[in-house]
Amino acid sequence: MKQCRRRRLMAVLGLLSLLPCAAAHAQQTKSIGQVTALEGKGTVLRLGKFTPEPLALRKPVFQEDIIETDRASKVRITLTDATVISLGEQSRLELKQFSYDARQPMRSGRLAIAWGFFRAIFKEMISPSTVEVITPTAVAAIRGTDLMGEVTADSTAIVVLEGTVAVSNVRPIFPGLSTLTSGMGTTVKSDEPPSTPTQWSESRIERLRRATALQ
Repeated sequence: MKQCRRRRLMAVLGLLSLLPCAAAHAQQTKSIGQVTALEGKGTVLRLGKFTPEPLALRKPVFQEDIIETDRASKVRITLTDATVISLGEQSRLELKQFSYDARQPMRSGRLAIAWGFFRAIFKEMISPSTVEVITPTAVAAIRGTDLMGEVTADSTAIVVLEGTVAVSNVRPIFPGLSTLTSGMGTTVKSDEPPSTPTQWSESRIERLRRATALQ
């Protein structure tokens, strides 16, 4: 009898140990958006996978996907809340966290740009919604805006086309905040606070537009 009870207990514990994995798998299989435009080639590395998959038009994307573009390639991702993210050539995006419910206007997200060119268009959000774009050197807090940027390992340049963005160094030991409005840009180096916001020239803005524009 004791042996039977022990077997039952082990079976129950075994099933319980599978629940976190099942929950994680269920969360992972819920798409948060899809590829809506693609020029050239790119890849996506899924959570728990070791080999990237090729990108394709209308391919779904999931939380924690890592997306990269090849040389002379671009991709546009549209998330379920109508956020649009465009990547230029040789760029890398990680969809670290994204939460949105169409029945509620609040949302949260963390998008990491490791390197390359990007443009992100977010619809207006109400408090306490929080969306951040994170790079190796900067954090941009979003409230609903259109912004572009160029990212390297030790520097991030960000410009706002519409709306307002608060930019800080990703490392709190370098305090300071740059608040950007339409046409204003800042540069954040790895060991400095954000530079004072300045009005970017149209030629500099157009360069980023071309780098991220897709048909």
